[in-house]
Amino acid sequence: MLGERSVGFKPFFLIPLGLPNQMAHTAPDPPRDPPIPCRDAIRRAFALDPAIHFLNHGSFGAAPAPVAEAAAGWRSKIEARPIEMMGRRMNDLLADTKMAIGAYIGADPERIGLVTNATSGVGAVLRSIVWKAGDQIIISNQGYNAVRQAAHFCCERFGCEMIVVDLPLPMLESSEVCDRLVGAITGRTRLVIVDHITSPTALILPVAQIARACRAAGVRCLIDGAHAPGMLPLQVDAIGADWYTGNLHKWVCAPKGSAFLVAAPDTAPWTHPETTSHFYGHGFTKEFDWQGTRDFANWLAIPAAIDFVTNAYPGGLMVHNHALAAWAQRLLCARFETQAASGTDESLIGSMATVALPHEIAARFASAAAFQATLYERHHIEVPVIDWGGSWFVRVSAQAYNGPSDYLALAAAVAAERSAGGD
Repeated sequence: MLGERSVGFKPFFLIPLGLPNQMAHTAPDPPRDPPIPCRDAIRRAFALDPAIHFLNHGSFGAAPAPVAEAAAGWRSKIEARPIEMMGRRMNDLLADTKMAIGAYIGADPERIGLVTNATSGVGAVLRSIVWKAGDQIIISNQGYNAVRQAAHFCCERFGCEMIVVDLPLPMLESSEVCDRLVGAITGRTRLVIVDHITSPTALILPVAQIARACRAAGVRCLIDGAHAPGMLPLQVDAIGADWYTGNLHKWVCAPKGSAFLVAAPDTAPWTHPETTSHFYGHGFTKEFDWQGTRDFANWLAIPAAIDFVTNAYPGGLMVHNHALAAWAQRLLCARFETQAASGTDESLIGSMATVALPHEIAARFASAAAFQATLYERHHIEVPVIDWGGSWFVRVSAQAYNGPSDYLALAAAVAAERSAGGD
């Protein structure tokens, strides 16, 4: 594509992305018992169709009843007194929301801007930088496609170049990941964009290490933490990136359209939202608080979502979800006789796990999308199937409403299709 090139670096060895049966099967046996499930009241709080094994919380999230009710309550108040709520009180109400977010993610509320999604956070950063022809943007090949497209738009508009750094599967050691990304920096690099948790492969990257290395090199760093809030304990300011953006409608279970952008003290004064409105030039807080007329109810319900995920399970839902994802990863590796994208290192995953499918599946179905459709239509399983360089993977999510039966159903469906064949 125009303005893009891929980079691989010696002496690093790029693991071939062949079919899953070429990957060594080294996963340990499944643990004897899955984690203690969430209470029935917590599981029933989600309005998901019980006829579907829903293993794709990672795509759009799901808001439980207490959070949906909080949003509806705020929406009713706004509709009852729109001028009072939006014109007079909204700044104070949003300040309360950002206080709750700041305490949860470890960031100064004064440098938290509310946005619709992490992609909007990335877009805000890209439009705030003054680009010139020849500037370089570094991303990884495991980055989110929408972010890649946003960087492409920048490159096409301003004559910049996008450098795509290869991060193979199974994942490298953390130090090697950092070395690859930082090793791509040149005198023309303006920005490094790196995922905290990769979207297609669900792997945790060493973002604090990368941010420190970028700062030492004099290059700006943007962390795309779309999946991290609610999946990992966060101290965003301590990471030390120039910007950090994350979704709250995924693993924090806030209503759709709830996300944030945190700017560092030295970048906040010149970081602007994607929408330019009345308060342009009045500072970070005023600009992000008012981006035009919108439904503010979802943002105001964010504290209710934080309360839900914090108190729904001992230690928070992320404890349950990680334990269940690790259990599911071991189960599926054993049943599929393949390897996980993280190898056997469960510290590299949060609430999602990506496991290679048996090679017979790719041999019998026309495409990964066709197999995903079969899982849904024939077996009532909602799960992403990813074609990664010719190898097919499933990326399973673990949330409060999931249990062992969901992953056993997936294992049984794959076994059936493995022997019976596809379309």
